[in-house]
Amino acid sequence: MLNSVFGKTLFDMRRGLIWWSIGLILTNLMIVLIFPSIEESSAALTEYMQNLPPAMIALIGDIANFATMEGYLGLELFSFFLPALTLGFGIAYGGSAIGSEEDSGTLDALLSYPITRRSVLTQKFGAITVFALLVLVASTAGLLLGVVMVDSSINMVNLAAAVLNVGLLTLLFGTLTLALTGVGLNRGAASGISAGLAALTFLMNSLAPLADLPEVVRHITPWYYYDAVEVLQTGPEPLNAAVLLVGIVILLVIGVVGFQRRDIAV
Repeated sequence: MLNSVFGKTLFDMRRGLIWWSIGLILTNLMIVLIFPSIEESSAALTEYMQNLPPAMIALIGDIANFATMEGYLGLELFSFFLPALTLGFGIAYGGSAIGSEEDSGTLDALLSYPITRRSVLTQKFGAITVFALLVLVASTAGLLLGVVMVDSSINMVNLAAAVLNVGLLTLLFGTLTLALTGVGLNRGAASGISAGLAALTFLMNSLAPLADLPEVVRHITPWYYYDAVEVLQTGPEPLNAAVLLVGIVILLVIGVVGFQRRDIAV
């Protein structure tokens, strides 16, 4: 396993994999365990939320959906909280995959082996993808355990599609960070740009209707195609998932081309 860039990168992330998995399992479990009390007080909660400013309601979503498990998880977890957490490790590992090697001066040693730069970057991307997949599988296990403990049910197809969208969104911004380090930015700058774009595009997608902005503003944000809240309740949207996937591929190609062409300063 350690004889490949992919295996060595994944091995180096093993502690992060364990702690992120445990943290998301427990977080998701606790959120689901709160659902029965939310379900019982949904009428009072709806009345309270209707008095909030329109901007807050736009960010929170349709609070009438709190009465169902799918609606509750969509608004409480998938609308922002879960993707914000997964974007955290996606951006961090996307920035460190190449950036930490360059900062520590080990990148030149790695590239001295008979391996192409394209292979180095794509194997790093593969390790990040597997890391994200394993963490999301673990976090989904926490959700399902909670659903069983509260004696409730959830549409498994819709849940799988929503989790897939979380993974695609995470990989999109993680690949953006990886691509930025590939073309020459240091990992701090690359991570900062990716995190800033994630926050900015989230606000653009959420608040565009309130600001009377053209609908096209939402269509240029990844969050519009992510929309796991809607997916949880109405089912998969293959075209939206495909848009995110195409974005990942484009960013990966940009990163590979930039990494192949630039000088490595170590």
